[in-house]
Amino acid sequence: MSARQKGGQPTKKPGTSPPNSADTVKDEFQAIQQSAKTAISSEWDYKLALFIITAIAFITRFWGINHPNEVVFDEVHFGK
Repeated sequence: MSARQKGGQPTKKPGTSPPNSADTVKDEFQAIQQSAKTAISSEWDYKLALFIITAIAFITRFWGINHPNEVVFDEVHFGK
């Protein structure tokens, strides 16, 4: 079934005019600018999360690294 009406001519809605090309370009530019801001902020979110995870991993890995103060013999490893 065709989207056109019986006469074969496409109908125009009354009171609508084609959008001004300057307004269209301005709206598109603003949309692109907003998406760029969102991408940059989400990139900083990832960098911040990576830094926090790395800092926590560093702290937990090296917390108490000098304990015990003497060498401990591991019988399980040398027993095989």
